[in-house]
This record gives sequence, structure tokens and C-alpha cells, in this order.
Amino acid sequence: MWPDQDLLPSHLVLMPLAKIGGDNLLWMHKLLKRFSRTIDQDEHKYPGRRSRLYMHDTDLKVINRKEEMEEVAALCFDFKNCCPLSFAETNFKSMPNIRFLKLDHASMTGNFANVFPKLRWLRWQGCPRDFKATEFNLTELVILYLSWSKVTEDWRGWRKIKMEQLKVLNLTGCTDLLISPTFSSFPKLEILILERCSRLVHLDPSVGGLKNLLCLNLKSCSELNMLPAELGGLEALKELLIDETSVQEIPLEGDLKKLETLCASNCLSLSLLPHSFEHLTSLTILSVDNSKITKLPGGVGELVKLRRLSLRNCRWIRELPDSIGQLSSLEELDMSGTGVAKIPDSFGNLRRLRVLKMDYCFIIEFPSFIGRLHSLEEIHASSCRSLKGEIPRDIGKLVHLRILRLQYSGIWSLPYEIKHLSKLETLDLLHCDMLHELPALPSGLVNVRLSPTLKETMSYL
Repeated sequence: MWPDQDLLPSHLVLMPLAKIGGDNLLWMHKLLKRFSRTIDQDEHKYPGRRSRLYMHDTDLKVINRKEEMEEVAALCFDFKNCCPLSFAETNFKSMPNIRFLKLDHASMTGNFANVFPKLRWLRWQGCPRDFKATEFNLTELVILYLSWSKVTEDWRGWRKIKMEQLKVLNLTGCTDLLISPTFSSFPKLEILILERCSRLVHLDPSVGGLKNLLCLNLKSCSELNMLPAELGGLEALKELLIDETSVQEIPLEGDLKKLETLCASNCLSLSLLPHSFEHLTSLTILSVDNSKITKLPGGVGELVKLRRLSLRNCRWIRELPDSIGQLSSLEELDMSGTGVAKIPDSFGNLRRLRVLKMDYCFIIEFPSFIGRLHSLEEIHASSCRSLKGEIPRDIGKLVHLRILRLQYSGIWSLPYEIKHLSKLETLDLLHCDMLHELPALPSGLVNVRLSPTLKETMSYL
């Protein structure tokens, strides 16, 4: 503890020692890493008394000691330069308190009925297709990582391993999996990851019985073209990730009122969103980039909690519904690469919108209501070849605007009021060939890109 915590700056007191980063990776502060190394060094002289053991090919004899092994809680094998090894139950009977076990590319043989009474996390990447253990009762297991393994839908482990408490099942990169296993044996499952199971063609309907499921990750299951209707029964589901699949429609009929994230980017066969779309009242993130969707449902305005809407490269979308102005929580809209030529007037009601991206659109003129979007921090309108005319004077009311990108557009005038944008840092007017002069610009600009003809008139920049 610090001598007097009240004297410390608040950012030090509140600074986390560990956090979940991108791709659900656990990040540790350097102080925590250093502390764990110190503990590891202190325990090195007595391997049997250590709470964690990291085993190499020269250390195998250690795990067969019966004395002083009861304190081991985490056991990791690292045989990167060795052939896959086979383990029997006798290798682990002297370590009844193991809670984390890493056995990548290993094979298990024998009867493990009462061997791992406290095991909660098993990482078994690259486990073999042939499951040789006769019993494998992991009654306390919460997390099972079988990623990049040879498991199939009829892998004997699904029947032999008893995992009634399982909450996380990670099958990332199991390319031999054509049909998912049945999920009735995992009634408490909360996170199911089937990402990059590139040959998966069928998701078992029993997935609909997972009443505690919070996250279903099917990203990059490129052969999967149909989702079971039973998905509508996932009443606890908060995150559905189907990016880069061949799914043609999303069955949302049912009780999915807790769904917060729906990502379906690069679903090249997806052409429409379901009619029940507006019932997803908890949705905060919707991404359908690079899909064949032709329009947003008129009821999109019912998604009052939606914060991020991404329609990037949905080139078949020609217009946005008027109800989009009802998205009172919307903070980021990306409609770049769509066929949208006009933004509806109701758009001016999006008072929380911070980021507006409309690059490569067919927008004809800058929206006159732009000054009503008081929270705007970024405007991206690059390569909008149809965009012509003047930027509205009300843009000077966007006191939070930091980025304004208009390169490769046909605008011919910036208003005098642009100088009031005190927080503007980036102004990109490269190849705005119709623009021949500029007004006074904000003094806080850091990054300015101008066409050569404009640079000659702005020698003070």
C-alpha cells in the first residue's frame, strides 16, 4: 500500500493493473508482471511448492514426484521443439489442486475420473482427433480452449468429458469441424467461439437451448450459409458475430431483447435485415459492411440505444429512412461507399453524433442542417465526386470539430465562419480543384493538405 493514497494523483489510484484488450486478450501492467516474476524466482528452488509450473522437456520427472506437489495450481507444458507427448492419469494424481492446465498438442490416456477435482481452465490447443482417455470428469471446469485442434462433431471427448459447469468453449480454427457438436451437455455456457472454423456448414439447433449464452462468435466460418431459427431463443445473448460468413439471412424472431452487438461485415450473401429488426431495443452496435443489403428497415428508429451504425460499402443502399433521425444515442455513422445521394432532414436531430463518414458517396451537397449536430468531432467526405457548392456557414457552430476531410470533392467555397473552429486540427482539401481561395483558418490546425494552387495563396501556412 502507498503511505498516503490521498496524496496520489487520481489517475494513479484508478489505473488498472489488468484489463481486457482487443480480441479478448488479457493485458497486464508491467508492475504486475514484475511482481509475478519475483514470486516465480523465489519458488524456483522448490518446484513442488510453486503455485505455477512451466514445464520443459527436461522437467518431466518433476511432475512424477509425489511429495510437495499439492500446492501446484497452474501447470503449463511447453514442448515447442519436441514431438507431441502422451500423458496418463498417474502424471497428475499428486497435484489435486490444479486449477489451470495447459496441454497443447498432448494426448491423454487412462482413467481421469477423479484426477482434476478443482480444474477450472483447460487449454488444450491442437488436441488430437483420437480421444483415448476412458473417463475425464471435469466437474469444476469453466473454460475449455480446444482451438486449432483436430476435433470433429463425433470426437469422443464430447461424450466422455463431463463439463456441466462449462461457461467458455473456444473452438477457434478447428478446420475439421463440419458440423458443430450438440450443446445440450453445456447448459451453463456463456461464450461460444467457433471463429475460423472454415469448413463448418451446420450449427446444431441445440444452440438455442443455451439460455445463459452471452456471446456467439461465428466469424470467418466462410462455408456457413444458414443459422438455425432456434437462435431466437437465446434470451441472454448480447453479442452475435457472423462476419465473413455466407449467411443469407439472420433469424431474429424470438426474444433477443438483450442483444447489444450485431456484426455481419463481409457477409456477401446477406441481402436484407429481418422485419423484427426494430425489436432489438438494446442494440448498441450494428455493422453490415460489404453486404448486399439494399435498405435499412423503416423501424430502425426504434433502436434508441444504437451508438454505432456501419454501412460501409453497402453500395446497393440508395437512401436512408427518415426514422434514422430518431436514433438519439447514435455517436458514429459510417455510410462510406453507399449509393446515398441525400441525407434526410431528420438527420439533424442526431445531437450525439460525433463521427460522420461518407467517403465515396454520391452526396450532391453538404447538408444545410450540419450546424445542428453540435457533438460532431469528425467529418469524412473524401472522394465524393458529386459533392459541389459551398460548405454551409453553420459549420462554424461545430465547436468540437477536430477533423474535416473533403479531398477529391467539387466544393468551391469555405465559409468565413470556419475560423471559429478552435479545436480543428486536420483539414484535408487536397485535389479540391474547384476551390481557388480560402478564408482565414483556425490557428490550432496541425495537419493541412492543400492543392498546389491553394498553397500559393496561403503562404502563411
